[in-house]
Amino acid sequence: MRWMEEIRLRTQPKREKEVTDALLDIIESVRENPTLESALVYSHHAKPGGFSLILDWKTMSVPTHGSDTAMLILEGLKPLGLLDHTVMVEKGSFKKHNH
Repeated sequence: MRWMEEIRLRTQPKREKEVTDALLDIIESVRENPTLESALVYSHHAKPGGFSLILDWKTMSVPTHGSDTAMLILEGLKPLGLLDHTVMVEKGSFKKHNH
């Protein structure tokens, strides 16, 4: 089953580099997880200090409250700002193919 988690973080703009570095370290540390398809870091285009970490999973089932990995990440990010965590299940997709 394909599903994703979004961890949204809102921090002070002056901490943007610190948070970016922390999030990039996190995606490097989860790279070896065999059921994690991808991990992406985004920053808010118009509001400094807004970030999203997207974890894209492929597993047999979806944990009700999200992955253990996300729970650990959330705990580590608490000192950096306000957090929100969402679990979403894929209902459809399309992929462009190069010709």
